[in-house]
Amino acid sequence: MKLLLDIGNSSVNWASERKSQFFSHGSFIYDKNNFENSLEKNISLTKNVSKILVSNVGGLEIFNSLGSWVKKHGPLELWQSCVEKKFKGLKTSYSETQQMGIDRWLSIVAGWEEHQSSLCVVSCGTALTIDSVDSKGNHLGGYIIPGIDLMQKILIANTEKININIGNNPSIDYASDTKTAVNNGAFFASVSIIDRAVNELSTELGGMPKCIISGGNASLVKPLLEHKFEYEPNLVLRGLLIAHNTSI
Repeated sequence: MKLLLDIGNSSVNWASERKSQFFSHGSFIYDKNNFENSLEKNISLTKNVSKILVSNVGGLEIFNSLGSWVKKHGPLELWQSCVEKKFKGLKTSYSETQQMGIDRWLSIVAGWEEHQSSLCVVSCGTALTIDSVDSKGNHLGGYIIPGIDLMQKILIANTEKININIGNNPSIDYASDTKTAVNNGAFFASVSIIDRAVNELSTELGGMPKCIISGGNASLVKPLLEHKFEYEPNLVLRGLLIAHNTSI
């Protein structure tokens, strides 16, 4: 049995896998100052786990903490994925692949493996990312902006008179109070850039791409979008498993 970990900037998405099937999964917000403790509280490492697969954008310190936690539980193999210039027909647009977030790459890998078509892949997490792929597997590039929560936090932290808690109500309606205006503005900005990206890509390609959305806020954003998106909660983990199985 394998344990798959998608370590983001603020949360971990995990799944247990056997014979290419996820039979248990979950997610949790982690403590950046005590990552080992967060792992211990939220994940049970049983003797059935023989290997841990990792996608990590949390940084080297987080990965080292993971390594320390793993060592406490016996001789487990730790496998970390990396961005490749070419992979099963996919070609990244990044000349320096190490600059591309592994979570973005694995999301594209999963989408390409399933659909083998042009793609618009969106992740709604701490950051909101959008990546475009043409029908030949060429990664055309993408966008990164603050996610819905971070967008609001930045505004609140840098303005004198906006003294509110962040909202998480999926709406793009006009607002008549400051808290609602900040919440709805963040959703409106996110929805607008996603829909615009799909419009631009479909014009460039001469047809609609397959649109996939994932991430912690994806279920809130999806109903507000003009275009039809497929919600894939474990997209990074699926890409991680594909990358691992192709490497062995």
